[in-house]
Amino acid sequence: MDIETLDLEDFNITQEDLRDIDLLEASIFEKIRRDCDLSESQDTDSEEIIHVPRKRRRIFITSDSETECDPVKKLVTENIPSLSGSTSQKWVEPKGHQPSVIAFTEPTGMKEPYASQLRNAAQGEYFSLMVPDNIFEEIAVQTNLYAEQRERSVKPSSRSHKWKPTTKDELKRFFGLILYMGLVKLPKISLYWSTDRVYRQTFPPTVMSRNRFEILLQNLHFTNNETADPKDRICKIRPLIDKLNENFEKHYGPKEDVCVDETQVPFRGRIIFRQYNKSKRHKYGMKLFKLCTIPGYTCKLQLYAGKNNEVLNTSPTKVVMSLCDHILSLGHTVSTDNWYTSIDLANQLLDKDTHLVGTLRKNRKGLPKAVVEAKLKPGEYIAMENERGICVLKWKDKRDVLMLSTKHSKGFSKVTKKGRTIRKPRMIIAYNKAKGAVDMSDQMTAYSSPLRKTVKWYKKLGIEVILNTAVVNGWIMYTENKKVKESIVEYRRQLVEYLVDSGKDSENPENTERPKRLKHQLEKREGNVRNTRRFCSVCYKKNTAILGYKIAKNKTKKVATYCKECPNEPYFCLACFNKFHRYG
Repeated sequence: MDIETLDLEDFNITQEDLRDIDLLEASIFEKIRRDCDLSESQDTDSEEIIHVPRKRRRIFITSDSETECDPVKKLVTENIPSLSGSTSQKWVEPKGHQPSVIAFTEPTGMKEPYASQLRNAAQGEYFSLMVPDNIFEEIAVQTNLYAEQRERSVKPSSRSHKWKPTTKDELKRFFGLILYMGLVKLPKISLYWSTDRVYRQTFPPTVMSRNRFEILLQNLHFTNNETADPKDRICKIRPLIDKLNENFEKHYGPKEDVCVDETQVPFRGRIIFRQYNKSKRHKYGMKLFKLCTIPGYTCKLQLYAGKNNEVLNTSPTKVVMSLCDHILSLGHTVSTDNWYTSIDLANQLLDKDTHLVGTLRKNRKGLPKAVVEAKLKPGEYIAMENERGICVLKWKDKRDVLMLSTKHSKGFSKVTKKGRTIRKPRMIIAYNKAKGAVDMSDQMTAYSSPLRKTVKWYKKLGIEVILNTAVVNGWIMYTENKKVKESIVEYRRQLVEYLVDSGKDSENPENTERPKRLKHQLEKREGNVRNTRRFCSVCYKKNTAILGYKIAKNKTKKVATYCKECPNEPYFCLACFNKFHRYG
């Protein structure tokens, strides 16, 4: 008699499913026993033997025909829910059968027609792709609006009452000066206009006065406070980040390998979504999630606003999916560190034709215990993969390294390290290559960074994304498109010249330098004192306003000292000259 085995180990079955199977088994066996009794009474030559399985997950049925087994298989299969590969936890030895996704065929680098149009352009033109004039115009509108709103609540003696509306060209010069302050660092902002021979700088006074710079910095704003959503913690900076993300995506195509990681903008002020990360150089700050591609271009960034205020960034998996939403189903490979990597993320990305490579935490759900708990010696490894081809590998170098990949199996490659050749898993080599994108972005940002201490978090973040992230992106496009080697510091210097020269030709074509302040001198009139003395102009004006001009003639003293620099050569006593006229 033929024996057919129905193996249920191919299914991932929960406890509820087992209870349903028990009831199903009982009804099936009762039906088969009744058929057996009927068969024995009719034909003694053929008999049907039933082995009741001790293991619930395996059923043995003996029959002299397949027709009796087919209804059983059909009944069991129909009543057990179909389980997808995304929930399967069966791990086996790696076979190299990784899931295939759509081939990556997208154009990379600077997109057309911008690449052809700017082939011979200067550094500033590439920066203008990231931060065009319409962004500076919007900042000028919001800054003017905020200055008007603020003027209502400040003291009468505040210099805010002397505010004059700004323009996009003036704001470009303002940001150019901030960029210059990253190249030439002094302890305080006011020292850039100091006349002290140690601190004296000749460049800033030719761009704008110190008072104008400080009042622009004081009123710098990116959104309208009266119409902003009060429930949105980052409403003061969100419009700027959204526009920059749109420009980052519009002008540059990411390579096949991309990386998701976070970076920290240093900030120690009082803010509810300030983060602490002991592994960072600046332990306190605002967390930015970034999607980068080689060689450090930032494709997209998001500001973390706190767990209770977020919709997208509530879990590591959602962070990755929201950052990569515009590059899914294109065949990219995403690299993540152990805070993001999980089996769930791998399955979600595979559903979108995207690979995942990343380091892994040993306490993640669904990992094979044989790999996680393995004790290895240096150079040894252990790997397993599930039915969907997701491979989990543990390799011992100086310490244990736990990796997950949907693109690689357990293969090794030879690499040269410190003059000697070693074998390293291919998935680790691929991860290190892609992970360098965020590291390179942070490194280029740190060179000559213009960030300074400020009490307003949104101003610091605005300067970070405009003068660091956007500048690095512009530098990458400039060097790649023109195929030149230029340091990021030299690129920043060229960009300073481009920004501070903005609008100068239209505003003051003949004289671009700020006129020097006139210093008056008090001199004594030569000749007979009786004939050269006159009323002090300031004292006479005061007495006339209080006493009238007839009495003022008798009360006001006469002096022989006057100002030679003024057209009418007015007379002043020493006290009035020093108080009202010397620097007037």
